[in-house]
Amino acid sequence: MSRPQATIQLSPKARESIAAETARHMPFETGGILLGYREGADVMVTHALVVEGSGASGDRYVRDDVEANRMLSEFLKDRGSDDFTGYVGEWHSHPAPSGPSSIDHAAMREIARTSGDPVALVVHVPNPASFVGRIARRQRFGRVQVADVPIVLPQARFEPLGPLPAGAVSPNGPVFISYRQSDGTEQAEVLEAMLRAAGLVVWRDRNDLRPGTTTDRLEQALTQGLSAAVLVVTPDLKDSEIVRERELPRLLELDNDVAFSLCIANKIARADDASSCDYGAPDRLLRLAPARTLADKKQANILDPSGEVEIVRDLVMHRIEQRSVAIRSERRPVTIRIQTRPAPFAIDAGEDDLHIRISASNDGRLPSHEGLQLLQTTLPIISDAVYAAGTTAVRITGGAHLSIALALGAALPETKIGRIEVIDSRGDLWASTTHPDDPASCELYVAPHPFLETTATSNRGRVAIFVSLTPNPDRTAFDRLIRESPEPFATAVSITASEDTIDPRESGRLSAAIARQIKSLAAQTGRAEVHLAFHGPYAMAVLVGRQLNTLRTVVYEWGGPGENVVGYVPVLTLEPGTLMGPIVEVSRSTASPSTTRAR
Repeated sequence: MSRPQATIQLSPKARESIAAETARHMPFETGGILLGYREGADVMVTHALVVEGSGASGDRYVRDDVEANRMLSEFLKDRGSDDFTGYVGEWHSHPAPSGPSSIDHAAMREIARTSGDPVALVVHVPNPASFVGRIARRQRFGRVQVADVPIVLPQARFEPLGPLPAGAVSPNGPVFISYRQSDGTEQAEVLEAMLRAAGLVVWRDRNDLRPGTTTDRLEQALTQGLSAAVLVVTPDLKDSEIVRERELPRLLELDNDVAFSLCIANKIARADDASSCDYGAPDRLLRLAPARTLADKKQANILDPSGEVEIVRDLVMHRIEQRSVAIRSERRPVTIRIQTRPAPFAIDAGEDDLHIRISASNDGRLPSHEGLQLLQTTLPIISDAVYAAGTTAVRITGGAHLSIALALGAALPETKIGRIEVIDSRGDLWASTTHPDDPASCELYVAPHPFLETTATSNRGRVAIFVSLTPNPDRTAFDRLIRESPEPFATAVSITASEDTIDPRESGRLSAAIARQIKSLAAQTGRAEVHLAFHGPYAMAVLVGRQLNTLRTVVYEWGGPGENVVGYVPVLTLEPGTLMGPIVEVSRSTASPSTTRAR
């Protein structure tokens, strides 16, 4: 009767250790010792310890015997007398696809001659992943037999991936962020916020993973319409089975479609230069090496914040490029939806070319300080992308704080974009151009502020302007702004409307008239810095903002009761004509007390 064939059976922990250490040491060989027990003819491997070798290379590994014995003793010293776990063999890696060499066989024979039990050898080849097994057994008269044996691997955690379904890439879909939570969460949050502020809808597990089996919900997200993805590479990514076995394979499949864009955010520093990223690290950590699957793709160095901006710019431009042909052929406007209050989700994805989302402030009515800082970074990207689309018009929907509306308008100046349309919550259209049916029922009143009549020459560098396009304007808060300003103003002026309600058809004429008045007042005092408190329809703020491209304007927001401030407070400074504009400064008044104290 023949003896059943022996096998080497790897526990999940042993298999993971071998694969992880192989990836970590690429492109060099590595190895160590196998621990476990024998069950009949089979070798059951429970643990694989890595023992660093001296002079390891791409085709050589010699383990340190002294270190191996020390590690074995350390492992066994606290185990109970009924625990049969012990030394059962050796393992090492071959970066290139090849089985055990003649040197491996000779080493195994030597170990088996001094051992009374069979000794296992496991050789791991990383890509494509394979395990080769040998068992060396001492025979009669000191002879040693080495036989090939099957490696029995633990059952895979995940079911095999099916074919990628049609529609998995969608030009209207969100951007997927793939990352390791243990050390990549902070970076994922930064990228998520920046992408949303730049007009891209984001899918991230924290917000968008719905109840149910995680792998099923994740597969739905990866196959039901994405436009792009960002892979965040941090040191702990090597331990993420979800990213390695589920997310990455799907993202690589999606990236075969030219309509999809996969960005790699690399935060692994080179050993010899802490400011430069290691472009080979993603392949090693995700066990793709020696293949250069990710190394041959563009990677952004996010050790430097400019790398994050690079990713945002690349993805915004990719989105606009996917739409530019239709924009030009259909002669349609670029569409932008903006929201600065409701919480953002991936289900926001729609047909708008860009969807700007700024998280609401946690403290009162003022815009989020962090959101304004993000807009300072992303508005130039949005402006360039809109211009690159080759459009002559932009259509804006949604709603936002008035300061943000002014900033958005300033990012789309009349010198760059011919026509701006704003659709309000009632569906009415407000446009920057004069309407042929303008009823001309509303006029503007310009009046000097009486509080400053005696101090009009106190400071020729600053002008305070109150624009109120709502019924019964209350100048009390504006009075307080002037009275409590740390520096006096050269002059202060109120611009108000003659009618309680503005007809949207009047928006082109009135917005141009308001901008002319503001520019004129600034010019009269030597191109003074304008301090603007605007109170009126959101749409009008956008249309006025786009015409302030020659001014430096400090924009104020109303802070209501229950907040740390009551009245108008400065939130941002616009200077569209500068290289880094339109937002050149975000005021500390929008920061929370704890943030302000920390600065």
